[in-house]
Amino acid sequence: MGGKILIVDDEKLMRISLESQLKKEGYYVKSIDNAVDGLKIVKTGEYDIVVTDLRLSGMSGIDFLKEIKKYDQEIIVVIMTAYGTLESAVSAIKEGAYDYIAKPFSTDELIIKLQRALHHKNTAAEVNRLRKEVQAEFEFCNIIGNSEAMKRVLETVKSVSGRDTTVLLRGESGTGKEKIAGAIHYHSNRRTGPFIRVSCAALNREILESELFGHERGAFTGAVKTRRGRFELANGGSIFLDDVDDIPLDMQVKLLRVLQERAFERVGGEETLCVDVRIICATKKDLLEQVKEGCFREDLFYRLNVVPINIPPLRERKEDIPLLINYFLKKYVSQYEDALPDVSQDALNALFAYNWPGNVRELENVIEHAVAFSESKGISLETLPEYLRRIDIHADLLSMDLSNKQTISLQETLTEVEKKLIQWAHQKANGNQVKMAELLGVPRTTLRNRLIKLQLFEKAL
Repeated sequence: MGGKILIVDDEKLMRISLESQLKKEGYYVKSIDNAVDGLKIVKTGEYDIVVTDLRLSGMSGIDFLKEIKKYDQEIIVVIMTAYGTLESAVSAIKEGAYDYIAKPFSTDELIIKLQRALHHKNTAAEVNRLRKEVQAEFEFCNIIGNSEAMKRVLETVKSVSGRDTTVLLRGESGTGKEKIAGAIHYHSNRRTGPFIRVSCAALNREILESELFGHERGAFTGAVKTRRGRFELANGGSIFLDDVDDIPLDMQVKLLRVLQERAFERVGGEETLCVDVRIICATKKDLLEQVKEGCFREDLFYRLNVVPINIPPLRERKEDIPLLINYFLKKYVSQYEDALPDVSQDALNALFAYNWPGNVRELENVIEHAVAFSESKGISLETLPEYLRRIDIHADLLSMDLSNKQTISLQETLTEVEKKLIQWAHQKANGNQVKMAELLGVPRTTLRNRLIKLQLFEKAL
């Protein structure tokens, strides 16, 4: 079945003839003799394409086109024009018409143009839908966490998104660096431009240079044609360089030039190319230590480290685990199920006791696994992967990894331990403060004072 077509032409015979022939081809067609009434019909939003004559009484076809585009830029307009007024048709294209057709024309010629126009409209709608899906993935609400560390991360991300400042994301694998990079891009003034992602760790030196900067035909064996690099593809948008610490030293010089001048040459090329691109980088290593060891250029480090954002590992923000569990349950539970499955206390205890070397990405995989095995019984210890079922839930209560610490704030550490103990009691007692106080061996008034001071479970207060 064809689309919905509105024909606007003050030549009655032409109008009626087109309407009849297009209906035979399966289109839904309405015809009218003036632009004023035509505009009212357009504003109903029912029609895919407007086919209008350039010369109309009351309002010219160009003015009609301008009014349509004021109402909706996405509406497809095809202009009919006499052969002698092709210059006006070109002007109409500049004003936003999709195409024009010169009179006299055959119905077949018009149908071909209509088919192309509908294909264009459907493709544009699909691209727009996919763009919205991608943007939705990188909304701020998808940066999950109510811990102080994640609140600081989100505040910084919101602050820096609207600027073109270079950002360096620092965090272990699986902490969500790519999601945060996407949030920065899709909340910037470059959001309609490309967001190009490159994993510097996944490519060897020769491939990486070509991926970043492109190459000319014949630059090396196998270079059978000129290829644009990721920086060119990111022009007008943002480029995200993940694992930037894996870029070889000799290539870091070229990256430094891009940061300074936004200019480079393709591999094997002589022409200098300029790009307008925002650079967001991520590293899983301490780049300053890499500089001291001679593995990373000091000048490049300071160019990248304009706005550093430290993303904490999951083991340092375990209070966010319940929020993350709920987020991933919504993602993986079937849309046909009435409610999210319950998570048993034993399962929660195991998830809290685990140290999460794979961070948020590992937790997501665990929840997906649990959902696959939960059936209708909810998430229990039995639905978790085997290695989590073997966890000693008491082993992590006060365990700390101090191997990489240079200094420790005693007060902050004690506060975090106190929070863990209270959260443990809250889960164990299902939020009952009398029971919580008994489990912790403190008076209820003391517990209540600590809850207020630490701002825990405010809704329960």
